[in-house]
Amino acid sequence: MIIHTAIPYNGALSWKIDDFLNHKKIKFIHNNIYENGIDGLINDIGEKNSLPEKIYVSDDFYIEFTEDGTITNIETMLYGENDKGQLKGFLITYDYKKDSKINIWLNEGEGLSINSDKLLNPFFAILKQSDYRKQVHNWENIKQNQTYSFLYSGKEKVNSEKGLSILDGDADGDGKYNTGLAPSKLSSGGEFSGYMASLYIKNNEDISSFKYLMEPQYISPEILENEHNSEILEDAKSSKRWITDENNGTVYTFVLDDKKIGYRLVVVDAAAGSRFYAFEKSIDSGENWKVINKDPFMDETGSAEGIIFFSNDFGFIGIQGASGQYSQIYSTKDGGLTFRQVNLPMDKVKDIPKEGKEIGLKLDDYKYLSMPESKGNKLYITVTSGEYESNGIQFYSEDAGESWNVLSK
Repeated sequence: MIIHTAIPYNGALSWKIDDFLNHKKIKFIHNNIYENGIDGLINDIGEKNSLPEKIYVSDDFYIEFTEDGTITNIETMLYGENDKGQLKGFLITYDYKKDSKINIWLNEGEGLSINSDKLLNPFFAILKQSDYRKQVHNWENIKQNQTYSFLYSGKEKVNSEKGLSILDGDADGDGKYNTGLAPSKLSSGGEFSGYMASLYIKNNEDISSFKYLMEPQYISPEILENEHNSEILEDAKSSKRWITDENNGTVYTFVLDDKKIGYRLVVVDAAAGSRFYAFEKSIDSGENWKVINKDPFMDETGSAEGIIFFSNDFGFIGIQGASGQYSQIYSTKDGGLTFRQVNLPMDKVKDIPKEGKEIGLKLDDYKYLSMPESKGNKLYITVTSGEYESNGIQFYSEDAGESWNVLSK
């Protein structure tokens, strides 16, 4: 798939012509990762090709090798600027079972852009600075004849000290070094961001990988929380419905035509899978929030289904039971100061969907109210037998939820 993307022709003749012009095979001389790192690979390629001074990884650099360091597989897409400032790409593959030579496809760098976080040089430095050869030897004592792999993707984030080793040195040549950070720093939360390569045993999930990190930057839990909250707010503002923060269960929405006005349901207590919520409002795009209703669901507990406002003051909130088989909807016309439960005329329903009949459902099984949708000058609510069901009984309102009618089919 990568190869097909890198070669922009589909016809058989065009493929052959393009393959002749842009596909090269190069003898793989420096094929031992212990002796040559990946510098040897780059040098072998550079003997026949003009390579950029600074090389970047498009996605990943994946390499496999045996216990004695013999490289058996390579998959990567490298790129960089030539001496004329033009982007050039190099798709590189090697599989010792298929060919003794390295396969290279050249392209003009379509879809690529310079990203310093994807520099290849730090991978060189990691291989030189780390004790990965010793780690491979330890693994080999546990189980012989394994295939070992390195995966390098440039800068990555890591939030666990398990299997993590921080290396000294200047990875990217910017004159900055590791400033005494240790993996144990993560025991108090937060994360590291730095150039990282992961070493693991191929096809063996029982043994955890080792991660080698250079030039890490520590990001505190407070900064991470602020970044996360900012992302949630931006997502909520761009959404036409609501956004749930999976970290704490808070549900956000902003008024469709006034993004300064926001509302959220905040979990204030929880027990046995059920939550108790408070209702808050913001008038400054989420910078500050104020509790305006301490009990919006009127003593009901569960999991918030959603929250949506069609104007500054008119909106709905929903709560569902832990089983996901029933829910209740509440409406407000004063911006959440007060709510009242939406009661649908289920006694007016004359029939249930045929899909429900086929599995033996009865009207009493339809207890899950979907959040209202606005179409034209009407509001619609669909009642189903559960959270993930789509076939249900529809109701509509023409007076902003004051009254509801069964939608005839």
